[in-house]
Amino acid sequence: HRQVGSFFMKDDHDTLTDDSHPGDRTGDLTFDDGLRIFREQTAPAEPPYRAVRWGRHLEVWLLEGRDTRSSTAADRTGVPTILGPEQIAWLERTLAASDATFRVLITPTPIVGPDRTTKDDNLSNAGYRQEGERIRALLARHRNLIVITGDRHWQYHSVDPETGLHEFGCGPASDEHAGGTPGLDRVRHRFHRVLGGYLSLEAAREGGVATLRLRHRDVRGGEAHAHTFTRKV
Repeated sequence: HRQVGSFFMKDDHDTLTDDSHPGDRTGDLTFDDGLRIFREQTAPAEPPYRAVRWGRHLEVWLLEGRDTRSSTAADRTGVPTILGPEQIAWLERTLAASDATFRVLITPTPIVGPDRTTKDDNLSNAGYRQEGERIRALLARHRNLIVITGDRHWQYHSVDPETGLHEFGCGPASDEHAGGTPGLDRVRHRFHRVLGGYLSLEAAREGGVATLRLRHRDVRGGEAHAHTFTRKV
């Protein structure tokens, strides 16, 4: 971390417990305590979501999925939200203002999925169907935009059949933590692997063509899957 820039992004276990929401607690530790401790340890900017421009061809959005999430009690009377109205408005505004060749959205939990039917924690799950459909439609309006996500214990590359939105799941960091997948989805999956590793990304330009290449790698860095987006510039 002294040599490589890092952005610390929290999810359920980084805040409290599995699939935790505002208002939850475990023993004496509350969800709000978890948010406070994370801020103390990582010193994020406020608001914690942000966009980072990297040259002419790449802009990266880093989303927040816990601070902005509605509580279980609120979900009973209103439309459940993960991103919240302020973050959604910011996302819509900044995406429209961007002239980057490629846009990469990094989110703690999936937007496309698929995920297990027993889960109800992210925008690919049934409980967040309304916001999920809205966000997928919003993202699909922008050319050369992809989604990268964590918090799934398998590696995958999916394409939403309704919008054509691409999503890449980086998977767990170790083979020992791989599992829990709903299995291969022949409609959505372009790649599906129940092992650990990571995801690397490279943006480049050669002549009049810009490329964005994503590689799923195994725990030793070997390439398991690759996909390249191209655009004339």
